[in-house]
Amino acid sequence: MQARREMQRRSQPVSSQPVAMSNSKTASPRTVSSRPLLFLDLDDVLCLNAPYGGYDVIVEPHPEDLWEKLFTQGAVDTLLAAIEEHRPRVVLTTSWLRMLDRSGFEKVFQATGLRQLSECFHEHWDAPQNRGETRLGAIERWLLNHHRDEPFVVLDDTLSGTGLAGSRIDLMGCLVLCDVNVGLHTGHVEALRRALQGRWISRRSSSR
Repeated sequence: MQARREMQRRSQPVSSQPVAMSNSKTASPRTVSSRPLLFLDLDDVLCLNAPYGGYDVIVEPHPEDLWEKLFTQGAVDTLLAAIEEHRPRVVLTTSWLRMLDRSGFEKVFQATGLRQLSECFHEHWDAPQNRGETRLGAIERWLLNHHRDEPFVVLDDTLSGTGLAGSRIDLMGCLVLCDVNVGLHTGHVEALRRALQGRWISRRSSSR
C-alpha cells in the first residue's frame, strides 16, 4: 500500500474539461456490431496489494506464489464473466503503465489466468496519465481521440480514480467505482452490464 500511495503522489489531481464523447470529424455512426469499451484500472479493482502489488511484478526474482496471489480470484471471475458476456475492447488506465509495456501486461495476464483480457486489447490499448493529470483527464483525452460512439464503462476505484466521481462519465452511468481493499465483485455486475450494453445512451437522452 505504501508503494501504491507513492505512485499516487506522482499524479496529483488537476481540473479537467468536460468529456468529449467522440471525435465528430472522424466518428462513424454506431452500429449493432460495435464492441463496447472497458477502461480498466488494476489496483483495488483486481489487485488489492495484499500481499503483492505492481512493484512485485517488476522485481526479480518473483515470489513463488506471486501469480497465484497477485489478483483476487473473485474479482478475476467477475471480470472474465463480463468479458465473455460483452466482448469489450479493453483500454488500460492503471498506474502500472509507468512500469510495464504491452508485452509486459500480456505476460502478467497470461500468468494470472486472464489471457482473455490481453486478447481483447483495443488497438489504442492504453490511456496513461500525464504528470499532474487526473484519471478523468486521461480518459477524456483518449475518448476525444479514439471514441467512435461505442458504449463504454470505466472500471476504477475510489482512490486511483481521481476526478471520476461526479463527472459526466459518472452521471451518464458509465462509471463503476470499487472500494479500496475490496475490489471488483458480483455486486458490480449489473452496473457493468448496463454500461456495456449501452443503456447509458437512453439514460442520457431521457434526461434532456
